[in-house]
Amino acid sequence: MSEVRLVVAVPTAGMVNMGFACSLAGMISYTAANAVKTLPECSIQIKLDVVQSSNWITNREKLCKHAVENNMTHLMFLDDDMVFDPQVLEIMLGRRQSIVCTNYLMKTEVPEFVAVSLDGQKRVKTTERSTGIEPVAYSGFGVSLFDVDVFRKVEQPWFAPVFIPEKSEYTTEDNPFYRKAREAGYTVYLDHDASKLVSHVGTRAWYWKDANG
Repeated sequence: MSEVRLVVAVPTAGMVNMGFACSLAGMISYTAANAVKTLPECSIQIKLDVVQSSNWITNREKLCKHAVENNMTHLMFLDDDMVFDPQVLEIMLGRRQSIVCTNYLMKTEVPEFVAVSLDGQKRVKTTERSTGIEPVAYSGFGVSLFDVDVFRKVEQPWFAPVFIPEKSEYTTEDNPFYRKAREAGYTVYLDHDASKLVSHVGTRAWYWKDANG
């Protein structure tokens, strides 16, 4: 039997939403009780790694470096402003892909999804009819799953933003990382089914249905 050595990686500034805490406990409890039904041939070990500072980009770099050094097979980013169903890990692992991310709404007044189409021209929507996985250019890291080999193959810095002179602004750290991963030969998959099990929490919760009327 093969073994999944998963690190649940939480980059945080130290203030954790109660919804996130309950979601994390629920996911780990569910996985411990049920194993991973989508990977019946594998045993699974889960480790929690938290890196705390006000610089979330440095936090991500350190979490991934720890995963490589500790010989983990998988890393799951869970940002502390996300709420998610206990089965989200089981669904994403079951895709058997090196990179699987979810789609959720940005915390803006006009709801807009974080995922961007493979050609980079438009936002990808998750709707009632959306299912399965879809190749995309990038999405957010809020609930995302990686083979740790991705971080062995893609050189550091993994999460350095890029400056856009014409806009006088920086990209987020997800965009340049996923570009480097695609250049290294990886496909970035968006999991629509898992996306329906997550929400983005701020002064309110942004849920996928909010952008679909």
